[in-house]
Amino acid sequence: MVDAITEFVLGKIGNYLIEEGPMLIGVKEDLEELKTELTCIQVYLKDVEGCDREDEVSKEWTKLVLDIAYDVEDVLDTYFLKLEKRPQRRGVKRWTTNIIGEKKEAYNIVDDIRTLKRKMLDVTRKRETYGIGKFNENRVVASTSRVMELRCPRSDDQEERVVDLEDDAKVLLTKLLDDDGDNKTYMISIFGMGGLRNTALARKLYNSSYVKESFEYRVWTYVSRECKTGDILKRIIRSLGETSEVELEKMVEEELEVYLNDILQGKKNLVVVDDIWEREAWESLKRALPCNYEGNRVIITTRIRAVAEGADQRVYTHNIRFLTFEESWNLFEKKAFRDSLKVDQELQKIGKEMVRKCGGLPLTTVVLAGLMSRKRPNEWKDVWDNLRVMDDHIHVSTVFDLSFKEMRNELKLCFLYLSVFPEDYEIDVEKLIQLLVAEGFIQEDKEMMMEDVARYYIEELIDISLVEVVKRKRGKLMSFRIHDLIRELAIKKAKELNFVTVYNEHHSSTTCRREVVHHLMDNNYLCDRRVNKQMRSFLFFGERRSDITYVETVTLKLKLLRVLNLGGLHFICQGYSPWSLPDVIGGLVHLRYLGIADTVVNNLPDFISNLRFLQTLDASGNSFERMTDLSKLTSLRHVIGRFIGELLIGDAVNIQTLRSISSYSWSKLKHELLINLRDLEIYEFHILNDQIRVPLDLVSLSKQKNLRVLKIEVVTFSLLSEETVRFELLVELTLHCNITRLPRDMDLIFPSLESLTLIVNLQEDPMPALQKLQRLEDLVLYSCGYAGAKMCINAQGFCRLRKLKLIITRLDELEIEEEAMPSLMELNLDKKDGATKLMIPDRLRAFV
Repeated sequence: MVDAITEFVLGKIGNYLIEEGPMLIGVKEDLEELKTELTCIQVYLKDVEGCDREDEVSKEWTKLVLDIAYDVEDVLDTYFLKLEKRPQRRGVKRWTTNIIGEKKEAYNIVDDIRTLKRKMLDVTRKRETYGIGKFNENRVVASTSRVMELRCPRSDDQEERVVDLEDDAKVLLTKLLDDDGDNKTYMISIFGMGGLRNTALARKLYNSSYVKESFEYRVWTYVSRECKTGDILKRIIRSLGETSEVELEKMVEEELEVYLNDILQGKKNLVVVDDIWEREAWESLKRALPCNYEGNRVIITTRIRAVAEGADQRVYTHNIRFLTFEESWNLFEKKAFRDSLKVDQELQKIGKEMVRKCGGLPLTTVVLAGLMSRKRPNEWKDVWDNLRVMDDHIHVSTVFDLSFKEMRNELKLCFLYLSVFPEDYEIDVEKLIQLLVAEGFIQEDKEMMMEDVARYYIEELIDISLVEVVKRKRGKLMSFRIHDLIRELAIKKAKELNFVTVYNEHHSSTTCRREVVHHLMDNNYLCDRRVNKQMRSFLFFGERRSDITYVETVTLKLKLLRVLNLGGLHFICQGYSPWSLPDVIGGLVHLRYLGIADTVVNNLPDFISNLRFLQTLDASGNSFERMTDLSKLTSLRHVIGRFIGELLIGDAVNIQTLRSISSYSWSKLKHELLINLRDLEIYEFHILNDQIRVPLDLVSLSKQKNLRVLKIEVVTFSLLSEETVRFELLVELTLHCNITRLPRDMDLIFPSLESLTLIVNLQEDPMPALQKLQRLEDLVLYSCGYAGAKMCINAQGFCRLRKLKLIITRLDELEIEEEAMPSLMELNLDKKDGATKLMIPDRLRAFV
């Protein structure tokens, strides 16, 4: 894994040599030599890490290399930070002063680089002395082209189920929904060792449509090993939103039990506590959750037998069994052979021997199948030879180590980065991709943008079963989770490499490059804890407080920071209101990612222009009423927020995401520069007393040939009542304009559009124009008034359409010809003001 870190640093050195060459006065030659030496060492690192049993000498040697790689990164970033801070003067004398200043900084970095070179030579000498890196083992790492060849595109309806839990779910669903007065069961304990899918079964019950209809409140909370009983009770109370944070923090455990019991009395609730570790926490929950009301139910999952069996007659304990050999083989065969019609008999024999050693554990079986799915037939025996010399059973950690070793370095970095997310966290793919790009882990491919490469890596992790899909939309991965056991293995490797540290009250690293907070922070955290000057990323994924809590950020002076995610926190700013961005952030000139979602910030000060490397500004959930000037931020790729005031953007060639801006701001942009724009959200802003409005012209979108996601909405704002009426739909494209007729060349205007929703007053049938959209997969059509009587979709229409939703006023007749929409999977007709006559194929009537 150290070779992945060194490769990352080598790439950074190369970028600096190319992009900042003129500034490397007197340093370039030394930096080139440093790069060459580090490249040579990396070759030996691959041999060391390719050995199945690293000796202690090799491990210590790799740690020395890792320290040097990190030191190189520090020296380079610090050097260019100083150059950025030094004011640039004009005129001949001032130009001379600038050159002198650059030389002075260069002399400083020369000493640092020469010190690193001496360390590097010492590391090389140790390698030769102790014979490190002479293993000559054959390691096969799948190339990008090989992986692309192996992966098949997967749609949301084709995602394989890792384990069939239907029988277990039916039994437990009966227990949950049985309101018979004689039924004393009010708690269900799901017990099984890690990897038996305890959480998956609980989540299946929690998301059941029957459960959603039957319970007034549903609460899900997870428990970490370090989590205290009082914290569990607070999480449940916060989820119910029944108290202020101030009141909650004053309560001791006994008071929390009584308070939660009072909240839930007389209400039909389902509470799920996932992965509970302590019997004391279980006993506390039993006291806090009312058992005298027949409608209440509680589900816990646990790996600890003493917790599961420490139950009384009111608790039903459900032990999840291991898979039979037949079930395990079916699971393995589907994944490893990718549903091939003909499978080599020898491979089947080897596969069955492997499956027997998995011991019926689903997680081990599916991770092993993911590993073998990437192997050529002549490689299967080698893997089996390595596995069968071990214990009687194959452990998931063993299979994980094999999978991890064969990953490309870029994929290793992406996987280890998952350790920043909390346990049982649903990871948003779009956010993860933006973070990976900002961290510098993704390099552009000749044919793919960095975001596409990152998405490709995430899909690869799914293919080898190290993460599991939560949601797909139109075949596109939207979110996923990482299994607890796999996450634990990722965290272990991340700690070994000093790659990520998770903050707790007792320990926080002073050298780790990335720090993450998974819990509620007290108000002094950012003020007291910022002592790690080498930090590159600080991320907060803690729970959101139910009341407004302000956090001190005045000492957040981490000059080398690339990623800052403070979503959900509210700031105390010296000299500013809490609705302004803290001025200390203006000094973080290396910043690539700034996450301030849901922070009630409504003003981006002028110092935002200092962040010239910024790629992602995520201010979702915030509204900016004043003019926002981002014209100097030429590296921007994703801008997310609600910009009510004018939004100024300069060279916008890199922008892919822009949401949401007014139609007025859109009219002022140079559309021909937005060649990479994929995701756009526009609204028409109406002030009733003034009627300020710039109508949207659909033709203005014709230059955005790569546009896939578009949302346009209308906002009506009354200055007197201060009420906002919004037509806002969770869809990709919403048009609400005075459009009565759609252009006939819609397919030319939107050649890449995949999802479309229209809110319009129509004078004629829109289907002839819409059904030409070749890539359209979702269509949602809202019409407040339709002048025609009939809509018709012909036999050649909507070849890729998967979802059609129509909410139309005064539609008399809808005709869908027999061969229309061959890919349709969902048809939703909400007919207003009376029934609509339907003439549709029999195959579609089941959807209506």
